[in-house]
Amino acid sequence: MISAERGNSADRNRAKVYAAEDQFSSLMNRGGKVEFFGSVLDIPTQKRFANLESIDIYISGLFAKLDCDLLPPRTRERKGSTKAHYEFATGVIAIPVAGQAAMWALRETLLLHECAHHVAGSCAPVDEPAHGPTFTACMLMLVETTLGDQARLLLSAGYLELGVPVGDHQEIFSQLSAT
Repeated sequence: MISAERGNSADRNRAKVYAAEDQFSSLMNRGGKVEFFGSVLDIPTQKRFANLESIDIYISGLFAKLDCDLLPPRTRERKGSTKAHYEFATGVIAIPVAGQAAMWALRETLLLHECAHHVAGSCAPVDEPAHGPTFTACMLMLVETTLGDQARLLLSAGYLELGVPVGDHQEIFSQLSAT
């Protein structure tokens, strides 16, 4: 169930989620070998996008990989270049694409974040904050689907380190695939 109010709930973990994902995105910019608690992980470099068309193609491919009947979110260009956001009421990702100042937004981890809002919006309790446990579980599932289990482990550790609650992604996606 998509709620227009979800974005207005007390979202106490938003800053922590952003901090964990910013650190994760920095690792994904480099890709390659990462030392992680004595183990060496090999992670891919995150994709960059040129325009809305390339973003739409990526999102369509992502949702085709998911085992659920949820339609992909739509996208639109966002005016201004400092933020991207998901519109719960309409199921639209608004993302800046024009100009040099928008380059920061045209990256895979940002799209996964906004797509996680779309997925979570379909199954999270109405009173759950936008960056609550359902969102983080959905984000981890999307990261695993697109970037692999080693990338998922890195983001999961980032959430854990900052005390971000994470829901059970297997339970969430079994509910989605049952619909």
